[in-house]
Amino acid sequence: MESEPLNGRRQSHTFLDTPIGSFKGPNSLHNFASSFTRAQNFVASKIDNDIHKKRSFFVSSPGEHGDLDDETYDAELMMPSRRGERLSTVIQDLPLRNQSFMSAYESALSPNNDVFYQDEILSALNTTRTRHSSSYTSSGIPIHGDASDTVRKLMPAKSFASLRSSFSIATTASHFNLKKIEDRDGNVVTVVAGQSTAPQTIFNSINVLIGVGLLALPVGILKAGWVIGVPLLALCGTLTYWSATLLSKSMDTDATIMTYADLGFASYGSMAKLLISVIFSVDLIGAGVALIVLLSDSIYALVGNDETGWTTTRFKLLSFFVLTPFTFLPLSVLSVFSLFGIMATISITLLVLACGFLKPTAPGSLVSIMPTNMWPQSIPDLLLAIGILMAPFGGHAIFPNLKSDMRHPYRFTETLKKTYSITLITDLSMGIIGFLMFGSKCSNEITNNLLTTAGYPSWCYPVLSGLICLIPLAKTPLNAKPIISTLDSLLSLHALEDTPAFLGTLKLMGRFLVRIGVNALFVGLAILFPEFDRVIGILGASICFLVCVILPGLFYLKLCRDTTSASERFAVWTAIAVCSIAGIVGTWAVFVF
Repeated sequence: MESEPLNGRRQSHTFLDTPIGSFKGPNSLHNFASSFTRAQNFVASKIDNDIHKKRSFFVSSPGEHGDLDDETYDAELMMPSRRGERLSTVIQDLPLRNQSFMSAYESALSPNNDVFYQDEILSALNTTRTRHSSSYTSSGIPIHGDASDTVRKLMPAKSFASLRSSFSIATTASHFNLKKIEDRDGNVVTVVAGQSTAPQTIFNSINVLIGVGLLALPVGILKAGWVIGVPLLALCGTLTYWSATLLSKSMDTDATIMTYADLGFASYGSMAKLLISVIFSVDLIGAGVALIVLLSDSIYALVGNDETGWTTTRFKLLSFFVLTPFTFLPLSVLSVFSLFGIMATISITLLVLACGFLKPTAPGSLVSIMPTNMWPQSIPDLLLAIGILMAPFGGHAIFPNLKSDMRHPYRFTETLKKTYSITLITDLSMGIIGFLMFGSKCSNEITNNLLTTAGYPSWCYPVLSGLICLIPLAKTPLNAKPIISTLDSLLSLHALEDTPAFLGTLKLMGRFLVRIGVNALFVGLAILFPEFDRVIGILGASICFLVCVILPGLFYLKLCRDTTSASERFAVWTAIAVCSIAGIVGTWAVFVF
């Protein structure tokens, strides 16, 4: 169940009446930026490496920490999470047995001090394990309540400086509330209450859903034909909206479930959590490959020439050197770049529409449209279309995080209605407009068709190419972050403190090579799979059906089995069966035909 904030006061609903973009209130521009930054952090923390942990956010039992005694366990259990990250990650080097720190922290959690500035609480949590002979200096930021003096003594100045440099300006000085929640076993834990409003959640959800997959929708409708293609696209959107509501209902069975991995563990244990981590890794790799292909195709269409040796393969190799430095940027900077990626995607959609009216003759015109086909031209084409039309709706991996981050999580289903309405209208518009403009000439991504078609105003080509280049620059490093974090963890490269100089140097070299290697993997696979529509088709057929329908259905059947009717169970099992068949044949078609 979900309980009230620690101060016992219910949060006001007046935030829903606050104008979006106002300088004050929950929907201020600052809070929108803060909510967006947290959402990007959820994306960057998509893979959960702690397979055997019951919860991504909490310590669930003393046994999971081995040598921790009950007193230490109780203290750690009370610690809230921040920005969607697991606390054991945030404070993995915290000296938990330091009773003076725990006393200070418990004082900070007292009902009289339930509102903090985020930097202040984070400075209290950022104490690293040091030798007893180490000296501590004040961070210079006051802590509310009796915790102030103790935390000042425990805070290393160097650690605080590194902390300050790693956070976005958008999230500084944001106060938050604490609340107690109870899991299905009756354990009560204290967590940070959600901060995002309904409009902010809608914005973040649309950002997750609207990606480069929509650029392949015209060729998807071409392969399926009008009669099957458009209804199938609408069906995929409707089906994934329904399955997202199943995820929400499954989360309601235990208030401590906050991530997709939590749902997997709560339903089927650690093996399910491991499977989810593998699936997410494949998804992120596929997304990285699609972005490399998009970038190289677009630059080649504008300036490439096989006769001069500037092939798409060479542009892919060049993209490695362009994108790799962005991988070393902190998340706070990447969040800003990600916002540019969203703006670029929206701008491309509007530019495609504008180009259709700016060109009076076919191909590439909405004034004089191209001939189109009502039915698929072959069975293989129809099978290939399945994955392409499903791909734009793969946002379920982040939906649990977005719900947990809401001020009023019970409004999440309501936000899903608006999110999917906007997303489906956008996807249908892109697919229909692109198909009308190019008909049978649709190939790979719609933007490539525009760049290789003469007759548009001269300014359209560099503007479109520039917008396309922004998307990989903004999204590729963010997609690489979870994979890099996983490899750093598996190779024990993430902890550099208190290590000998030589070993520290080796770890730094290892971290460098991991970041280089992940980008090299993206580029290598992009060379092996050079067709954008097929890469999108693989993601849609093999990943989206699984993550967006099959697994949510299985979670719902397991966690909500006592409250579901026979007709509901039949509907869920039917959806699982149909989507399993569609996913298998769609994946098979991409590799065979």
